[in-house]
Amino acid sequence: MTERKVRWNMETDTGEQTRGRYRYTVVILNEPREIDRIKQRFIEQMNPFEVRDISDYLIPKSNGLHCVIFSFSSEKGKIEYSDKIYKNPAQFRRDRNLTDTDEGRLLSHIEKLVA
Repeated sequence: MTERKVRWNMETDTGEQTRGRYRYTVVILNEPREIDRIKQRFIEQMNPFEVRDISDYLIPKSNGLHCVIFSFSSEKGKIEYSDKIYKNPAQFRRDRNLTDTDEGRLLSHIEKLVA
Protein backbone atom coordinates (compact mmCIF):
# COMPACT_ATOMS: atom_id res chain seq x y z
CA MET A 1 0.00 0.00 0.00
CA THR A 2 1.28 3.46 -0.92
CA GLU A 3 2.10 5.72 2.01
CA ARG A 4 1.47 9.44 2.15
CA LYS A 5 4.79 11.28 2.10
CA VAL A 6 6.67 14.40 1.09
CA ARG A 7 10.14 14.28 -0.42
CA TRP A 8 12.18 17.29 -1.42
CA ASN A 9 15.62 18.28 -2.57
CA MET A 10 17.46 21.58 -2.80
CA GLU A 11 20.21 22.45 -5.23
CA THR A 12 22.32 25.60 -5.05
CA ASP A 13 23.05 27.83 -8.02
CA THR A 14 26.55 29.16 -7.48
CA GLY A 15 26.19 32.14 -9.84
CA GLU A 16 27.12 35.45 -8.24
CA GLN A 17 24.09 37.60 -9.04
CA THR A 18 21.52 34.82 -9.09
CA ARG A 19 18.08 35.65 -7.77
CA GLY A 20 16.54 32.58 -6.21
CA ARG A 21 19.85 30.89 -5.62
CA TYR A 22 18.20 27.75 -4.24
CA ARG A 23 16.14 25.45 -6.45
CA TYR A 24 13.77 23.03 -4.72
CA THR A 25 12.08 19.99 -6.23
CA VAL A 26 9.18 18.54 -4.25
CA VAL A 27 7.20 15.30 -4.53
CA ILE A 28 3.96 14.94 -2.57
CA LEU A 29 2.02 11.67 -2.35
CA ASN A 30 -1.37 12.30 -0.80
CA GLU A 31 -5.02 13.10 -1.48
CA PRO A 32 -5.56 16.08 -3.83
CA ARG A 33 -7.00 18.40 -1.15
CA GLU A 34 -4.07 17.64 1.19
CA ILE A 35 -1.58 18.14 -1.64
CA ASP A 36 -2.99 21.63 -2.21
CA ARG A 37 -2.63 22.44 1.51
CA ILE A 38 0.94 21.13 1.71
CA LYS A 39 1.95 22.99 -1.46
CA GLN A 40 0.44 26.20 -0.06
CA ARG A 41 2.45 25.77 3.15
CA PHE A 42 5.65 25.41 1.10
CA ILE A 43 4.78 28.61 -0.75
CA GLU A 44 4.00 30.53 2.46
CA GLN A 45 7.20 29.45 4.20
CA MET A 46 9.69 29.50 1.35
CA ASN A 47 8.41 32.64 -0.43
CA PRO A 48 9.21 31.15 -3.84
CA PHE A 49 9.11 32.49 -7.33
CA GLU A 50 9.20 30.61 -10.61
CA VAL A 51 6.97 27.78 -9.33
CA ARG A 52 6.86 25.08 -12.02
CA ASP A 53 4.41 22.19 -11.99
CA ILE A 54 6.11 19.08 -13.36
CA SER A 55 3.53 16.31 -12.92
CA ASP A 56 0.26 15.31 -11.28
CA TYR A 57 -1.04 11.80 -11.65
CA LEU A 58 -3.29 9.32 -9.92
CA ILE A 59 -1.41 6.45 -8.28
CA PRO A 60 -2.93 3.13 -9.42
CA LYS A 61 -4.55 0.95 -6.73
CA SER A 62 -4.07 3.60 -4.02
CA ASN A 63 -7.65 4.59 -3.15
CA GLY A 64 -7.37 8.03 -4.75
CA LEU A 65 -3.85 9.13 -3.82
CA HIS A 66 -2.04 11.40 -6.25
CA CYS A 67 1.61 12.10 -6.89
CA VAL A 68 2.39 15.76 -7.52
CA ILE A 69 5.84 17.01 -8.48
CA PHE A 70 6.72 20.70 -8.61
CA SER A 71 9.80 22.88 -8.32
CA PHE A 72 10.51 26.44 -7.33
CA SER A 73 13.30 28.92 -6.72
CA SER A 74 13.78 30.62 -3.39
CA GLU A 75 16.25 32.83 -1.62
CA LYS A 76 15.95 30.58 1.42
CA GLY A 77 18.50 27.78 1.59
CA LYS A 78 16.85 25.99 4.48
CA ILE A 79 13.39 24.78 5.43
CA GLU A 80 13.19 26.16 8.96
CA TYR A 81 9.80 24.90 10.11
CA SER A 82 9.18 21.59 8.36
CA ASP A 83 6.53 20.66 10.95
CA LYS A 84 4.42 23.58 9.70
CA ILE A 85 4.53 22.13 6.18
CA TYR A 86 3.93 18.48 7.04
CA LYS A 87 3.15 17.14 10.51
CA ASN A 88 4.73 13.69 10.11
CA PRO A 89 8.52 14.18 10.29
CA ALA A 90 9.19 10.53 9.44
CA GLN A 91 7.54 11.07 6.04
CA PHE A 92 9.01 14.53 5.32
CA ARG A 93 12.56 13.98 4.14
CA ARG A 94 15.21 15.27 1.82
CA ASP A 95 15.77 13.07 -1.21
CA ARG A 96 18.99 13.88 -3.03
CA ASN A 97 17.87 11.88 -6.08
CA LEU A 98 15.28 14.53 -6.99
CA THR A 99 16.32 17.14 -9.50
CA ASP A 100 14.49 19.88 -11.35
CA THR A 101 14.06 18.07 -14.63
CA ASP A 102 11.23 16.72 -16.74
CA GLU A 103 8.80 14.05 -15.63
CA GLY A 104 10.32 11.35 -17.82
CA ARG A 105 13.71 11.59 -16.15
CA LEU A 106 12.14 11.46 -12.67
CA LEU A 107 9.78 8.60 -13.45
CA SER A 108 11.96 5.64 -12.38
CA HIS A 109 12.78 7.28 -9.05
CA ILE A 110 9.14 8.21 -8.45
CA GLU A 111 8.08 4.63 -9.14
CA LYS A 112 10.31 3.54 -6.24
CA LEU A 113 8.69 6.11 -3.93
CA VAL A 114 5.21 4.98 -4.88
CA ALA A 115 5.95 1.26 -4.41
